[in-house]
Amino acid sequence: MTERIIGTGVKAFTSPHGATGRIRFLDSPEEVLDFIDGPDVEEAVVISRGGTTTFMSPALMAGVAGLITLQGAPESHLGILSREFSIPCVMSTQFTEGVTTARDETIPADGTLVRLDISGDRGQVFLVESEDA
Repeated sequence: MTERIIGTGVKAFTSPHGATGRIRFLDSPEEVLDFIDGPDVEEAVVISRGGTTTFMSPALMAGVAGLITLQGAPESHLGILSREFSIPCVMSTQFTEGVTTARDETIPADGTLVRLDISGDRGQVFLVESEDA
């Protein structure tokens, strides 16, 4: 496996323990509820638009591997919850590649394998690639 950085942001807290999982973009309360009732919740790194998106709370309580927000700060609702549940979180993340959302944001496609690193000065998102890809 090889890795390369595809996103940076503000970490919600510092920890030597990051998270590895497959991306799942959740953009509505209905998508969150469908997600938490499905398989692979604990292997997912979820993406939310903002740090104040309260409807993401059930996903964090369900035990996702990690959280990425496109906006927000560690003092926001999701930053506080990520610390409370010890879920690695990178906020206000800017991606260098991925798919384009309906709001012209760049994010990794659903199913993309990523690793979150919250051990340094900034939060980082790495694309995990197979050697034979």
